Amino acid sequence: MAGLRGRSVVFVLAGEVSRAERGALDLAEVFRAEGASVGVLALDDRTGRARHIAADRGIPWTSVRVPWSGGHIGKGRSLLEVTRALRAMRPDAIIASTNLPNVVTGLTWPATGARTGVWRQCDVNGTTRFSSRVFRCALHATPVVVTSAEHGRAWLASGYGLDPSRVQVIPSPVRLPSVRESGAARRERLALADDAFVCCMVAHLHAGKDHVTLLRAWRTVVTRLNGLRPTLLVAGRDAGTEGATKALACDLDLRDSVRFVGEVNDVAGLLDACDLAVFCSQRELMPSGVAEPMAAALPVVATDLPGTREAFGEADAGVLVASGDPAVLADAILRLAHDADLRRRRGAANRAAVQGRSDPETAWVGLISDALEPRRS
Repeated sequence: MAGLRGRSVVFVLAGEVSRAERGALDLAEVFRAEGASVGVLALDDRTGRARHIAADRGIPWTSVRVPWSGGHIGKGRSLLEVTRALRAMRPDAIIASTNLPNVVTGLTWPATGARTGVWRQCDVNGTTRFSSRVFRCALHATPVVVTSAEHGRAWLASGYGLDPSRVQVIPSPVRLPSVRESGAARRERLALADDAFVCCMVAHLHAGKDHVTLLRAWRTVVTRLNGLRPTLLVAGRDAGTEGATKALACDLDLRDSVRFVGEVNDVAGLLDACDLAVFCSQRELMPSGVAEPMAAALPVVATDLPGTREAFGEADAGVLVASGDPAVLADAILRLAHDADLRRRRGAANRAAVQGRSDPETAWVGLISDALEPRRS
């Protein structure tokens, strides 16, 4: 096997900084360490955090705006622009992440000169941006399909007719960067008492997440948790529901016990300041809002979904609760709030479970190396 030395790998991204984009940039560094040249084609020409992160890491960045609008003619022009940009980058392999990059790459990669294209399925939310026919056509036209969870494979098979054997499952790595601001310092900055019970949910505020159930449960927690001064930190950027979520917090009279801290760069530091992580959602592939607190040795209470069950794996440490049930969620939070020893045991089991998982980066290097090997006739 020739490996990746001397190969050119281009990552096609939407441009926003989310778990998918961070994962792609991390993977680019892994491939570069293997001797490949790497670059990014962003389907958005605005300057954002992802571009700054790439610049800090020395990863070349090219932009082409793809509004995916204007009917067949406008979309055709977008595809032509992407094809031209990719051809100029002379890729051996093209790896896309999230819906727009996946579909656009699936429709254009054969005309770019690349030897292979990779569809990286990062969620199980579906999309209204593309018709099912276009999504299916692009998916089936992409030679390599990867997702991070077994139920992601099942979702692609049942929803879009893809042969399950064509889908590679490579779990996302869970590695928290070093803490920039200690938990004690963050608590002091947020004026949180040393003995306050601090809980967090780390997730962007959008319709797929269930902050409503979390806040309704938190109302019960605040009422019943006497003497521990409970505080909930809601971390994540606004993706459509922040205004409604803040309004609900006011309606529930939670202004003194809920902090909206926005998008957090130092996630490890935030987790270090917390006693418990909660993750409420309606659908998930493999949520970092569960996996990262596990890596930080925090106990986690999460909605019972296929993705959260896979995130916990075999660890008998996670607490799974029924979707949309504030009373059950509140009971689970209160049980952990009153038992510091139980929190420590569950947190330690979570960290051990994450540390015991296989190295996904080696799997990715092998997958792309194999895909670029000459085929024997």
